[in-house]
Amino acid sequence: MNRKLFLLVLLSVLSLLSVQAWGQDYPPDIQRITDRGKLIVAMYVNDIPPFYMHDEKGTFYGLDVELATDIAAKLGVEVEFKRDYKTFSDIVDGIVRHEADVAITLLSRTLERAKKVRFTRPYIILRQGLLISRIRIAQRERQLTLMEILNDSGSEIGVKAGTSYVAFAKQRFPRAVVREYPEWDPDIIAAVLKGDVIAAFHDEIEIKKVVIGKPETALHLQTVVLKDTEDPIAMAVPRDSTHLLSWLELYLETVNPDWTTDKLLKKYSKSLQKEN
Repeated sequence: MNRKLFLLVLLSVLSLLSVQAWGQDYPPDIQRITDRGKLIVAMYVNDIPPFYMHDEKGTFYGLDVELATDIAAKLGVEVEFKRDYKTFSDIVDGIVRHEADVAITLLSRTLERAKKVRFTRPYIILRQGLLISRIRIAQRERQLTLMEILNDSGSEIGVKAGTSYVAFAKQRFPRAVVREYPEWDPDIIAAVLKGDVIAAFHDEIEIKKVVIGKPETALHLQTVVLKDTEDPIAMAVPRDSTHLLSWLELYLETVNPDWTTDKLLKKYSKSLQKEN
C-alpha cells in the first residue's frame, strides 16, 4: 500500500512539473530574461569609442550600446549593462558563470574563447594593425623587410593585457618579445612613442583613432593595417543558452548590419575628435 501511495504521489509531482514546464511561454534561457524584465549585457569597464562611450552630458552611446538596446527592445525588456570587467578574458569567464545573458563589447571571436562560450556570427570584421616607432625602425638593418624586423628577438610588441591581441601577437610575431600593458591609451601609445616597444599591436580602429585624434604622432609613428588578417567581433552567450543564440542569429540576419571600419569612424567622427 505504501509503495502504491508513493508511486501515485511521484506521478502527481511529475505531472505537475510537466504542466508547469509546458506552461512556460518561452524556452528557459529566454524565459529568464522575460521574467527578470531586463537583458543583462556584459561590457568592458572602460569606454572604447566608437563601440561604447559617454558624451559630455553623460549619455551612454556607441555601436555596441545601440545593438544591445535594440536587442532588449525586441525581446520586450529593458537593458542593463554590467561593466565591472577589467579584461576581456574576465568578460568571457563572467558569461561562463551566467553573470550576464550576453556579451556585446567589442569581443573578438577566437577558437580559444569558443571552448567556453557560444558566439554569434560577427557583426563587424576588423583587421589587425600596427603603430610602429620610426626611430626604432631606422636603427635596424635596412636589408630586412618591416615584418622581418618586427618578428625578431630584438623587437618588442606592445599589446593590451587580457585581450585576443596577446595571442594574435605571439602567433604573428613568434620571435619577438610580447609586452602586455593595462590599457591601449595611454599606456601602449606612450610606450611606442618613447621607444620602449618597437610597435603597438591592436585592431585597425584603434590604429586609425590615433591618426584622427593625435595627428602630431605621425612624425614619430608609422601606421600599418595588415590586410591579410581578420578580427571578427561577435556576441557571446553561455554555452547552454542555445535558444538565445538562435534568436540573436536571426536578429543579425534580420537587421543585416553592414558595418565597416570606415563607416563606423565616419558615423562617430565628432565623438572621436572630442575624445582626443
